[in-house]
Amino acid sequence: MRIKSNLIDSMTIFRCSLLVIFAILSNPIFSQITAPTATYSSVTQYASSPQDDIFVFCDNIGAGVGELKAVSNDGTSGWTFTWTKWDSGTGTFAIPIPSVDTSTESILTNLPDGLYKVEATNGVNSFNDQAWVLNRLASSQQPNFSLSRRDCAGIFFNSSFGVIQLKYQDITTKDEILLPATYVFELTREGLSVQRTPLIDYDGSVKSFFDGEAFEGKKNYVLTVTDECGRDYVSSMISSETYVVKAEFTVKPKAGEAPLEVEFTNESVNADDFEWFIYQDFDRIADAANVEDSLLVDGIITDEGPIAYTYLHPGNYFVKLIASSENVDGTCIDEFNFKAEGTPIVVDTSLVQVPNVFTPNGDGRNDIFRVKSQSLKSFSGTIINRWGRVVFSWKNPDEGWNGKINGKWATPGTYFYVITATGREEQKKKYTKKGSFMLIRK
Repeated sequence: MRIKSNLIDSMTIFRCSLLVIFAILSNPIFSQITAPTATYSSVTQYASSPQDDIFVFCDNIGAGVGELKAVSNDGTSGWTFTWTKWDSGTGTFAIPIPSVDTSTESILTNLPDGLYKVEATNGVNSFNDQAWVLNRLASSQQPNFSLSRRDCAGIFFNSSFGVIQLKYQDITTKDEILLPATYVFELTREGLSVQRTPLIDYDGSVKSFFDGEAFEGKKNYVLTVTDECGRDYVSSMISSETYVVKAEFTVKPKAGEAPLEVEFTNESVNADDFEWFIYQDFDRIADAANVEDSLLVDGIITDEGPIAYTYLHPGNYFVKLIASSENVDGTCIDEFNFKAEGTPIVVDTSLVQVPNVFTPNGDGRNDIFRVKSQSLKSFSGTIINRWGRVVFSWKNPDEGWNGKINGKWATPGTYFYVITATGREEQKKKYTKKGSFMLIRK
């Protein structure tokens, strides 16, 4: 019984497949109208289906430049094409349209706005299709552009543009339908883009634009509107200054060992008054400490550019600058915190590291027995041979032993060192290091 059931199912599927193939071969061939030269396309929003294609063409001379094409898609010749245009008064395709035809395709050119229909047949098969042509004309106007206000946040502008609204009709209800249009509004200062805003389905209303950058003096602004054809419409120019203040400075160097002298360069924009806050090591500032107790210096520095400051102790330090400027509407203020913008000023902790071997052979590598150190307040080093005799001593950690005793090369072998040092930490950090190292001469 199972085998018989499977056989019946297989025959059923085979018969259904034959019916599908027969239906495909016996149905008329359908095609659609194309518009290779259209700028863009859309689809109608009729109240009921089916919907039609909409082809939009950029018409710069107002003469109607739409082009439609219908092509046989079965690869045969002998087709005839008949074009008509929809008459909104009668609600029928009653207006004949001449076309340029071959046996496989048909083309309409220089079409004004309207809904066009093609009917094609080769005596055996036939198809029909329809599509809208809409010509987007160039505008003769400039964008409306005006300065709205200025304040500490920036400069505010208003702009609008007269929309050329494309429209078509619902072929059933005769209602007029507007085709959404996208315009791109771009505010530029001295030719540089400040704000670029695509406005989808723009209706011609007033839109706001904003520049919040700080600069000195007056700058020139224009507002450019670009339509969907890529045509630019440029406003008249507006020159304006801004009240926006930008506090900013750089430091050099950002890190190093103590004592570290750091130079501050004030790069603030559009500011007249300055307050510098040079803070203590961040880890030493108590949560409840007031500003004065958190500073490294006595009070707030009000110079435009403070002199270089020398950090005597290791730590992580940050500096804040408050810049301000008076204007007719009040005082504009901005703040720049060096720590908040990135790594704070880092003064290295003290360090003493002694090598365990050196090779004074004149090859330029490891020829000096030198202690690696940083942020030291005091240093003393002594080297002793195996018989307890002092062969070298020094006070500058940047110096070291070159492997000679009284101008002659020392004997290779084991030597001993005694290093004492004091770090520059505020809470004194002392080092006493004793050990041995090998002098090797190859």
